[in-house]
This record gives sequence, C-alpha cells and structure tokens, in this order.
Amino acid sequence: MIKLNNFVLVLALILSGCIAGPSLYMEAFSSSRQLITDKEIVINDQIKKMPYAMKISRIGNSKEALIVLVEARDDKLLWTSASKELITTYNGKIIKTVGLLNDVEIRYPPDLLKVAQNIFVNKKDNFKYKSLVSFSNPEALSMEAYFTYSFLKNETFVSRLNNREVETSIIKEELYIPLINFKVKNMYWVDDEFHVVKSEQRLVPNMKRIQLTSLKKYNGK
Repeated sequence: MIKLNNFVLVLALILSGCIAGPSLYMEAFSSSRQLITDKEIVINDQIKKMPYAMKISRIGNSKEALIVLVEARDDKLLWTSASKELITTYNGKIIKTVGLLNDVEIRYPPDLLKVAQNIFVNKKDNFKYKSLVSFSNPEALSMEAYFTYSFLKNETFVSRLNNREVETSIIKEELYIPLINFKVKNMYWVDDEFHVVKSEQRLVPNMKRIQLTSLKKYNGK
C-alpha cells in the first residue's frame, strides 16, 4: 500500500505543475516556439519535464501557443503567453483577457466547479447564472449576461502530455447578452474530478473563439 501511494504521488506531481516565475517561464516559451509543426506544438521531453502549470491555447485558426501560469488567487488563475497576452480563468472559465483584439472581463462569473457538481451530482440541468460583462472593442461596460448550462455528451479526451485517455463529460454553455442581442454556445470538457481539461469559448462579439487545452494542471502551490 505504501509503494502504491508513493507511485500515485509521483504520478500526480508529473501531471501537475506549479507557478512559474518571470525568469523561468521564458524557458517554456523558447522551447515551444522551436517545436511548432504547421499549427500545432510538438510536446517533447523538454516540455514534459518542465514543472510549471501549462495550457495550450489557440485563438481562431491561429497557431497554437503555450500559456504558463504566473499567478493564482482565490481559484482565479492568471496565464501568460510569449507575446504577453494575459488570460484569467476561474475554474476553467475565461473571465478576463488583456492584450487581445477585443478584451473581456466578467464580473460575478459562474463557478464551473459548482456547475459540474449540480449537473452530475445533484442531477440539475438547464439552470442559469447572471453576470456582468464588459469588453473593449467597441467599449461596453457592465452589461447583463445570462449563462445557461446543460449536459451535452460523454467523450474521451486524450492528454497531449502523455497520450493518456481521460473520460470526460461535455458541458454546453449558452451565453445571452440581451442589450446587444448576442448569443453564443461554448463547450467545456470536464473530467471525473470536475476539472475542465479542455474548453472552447467565445464570450463577446468581435472576439475569435479561444480553445484552451490543459497540459499540466495547477497543483495548488
């Protein structure tokens, strides 16, 4: 039992990561730039050995980019890219961006951890959250936004880090901003611990869809 527990601990450390300091995450960016084939990042041993929490991002049809965790506060995680864009996530949901063509900020955002628990534990579906959304292009401040969540389907997710298959459930998010009559559907792939391992999100007009894929999840340190 002790040997098994030690193995599980080592595996958890390999598959999770810590916060990278400014002088350290440039190492990850430098490696990822050299490893892009066509539009995809090649995950080699050098990236696998890096201890930082990392995701792969793709905006629209652009090339993939590595984003690295630089700050964690109250379940809100701040990620940055080599070109200095910033994305803040809250339990997998994008709630703020800086440096994109149309930046967004969501106040009082839905908690996707609670959303997943409501759907899969409490067996609730099609329930709504109300938030306030602002964006920069054109500038619009504190518009009411309504998020509705439901179960879509089950799907196997293959980790880019180690090719391990993970059974996930896809949660569909329907966003509606009445003032500008904006509607969009987003998707979140959630594992059995209610972690979002992949997402496709578009939150406001004039914003390309952002795909985030977990590479190494944050280990809480």
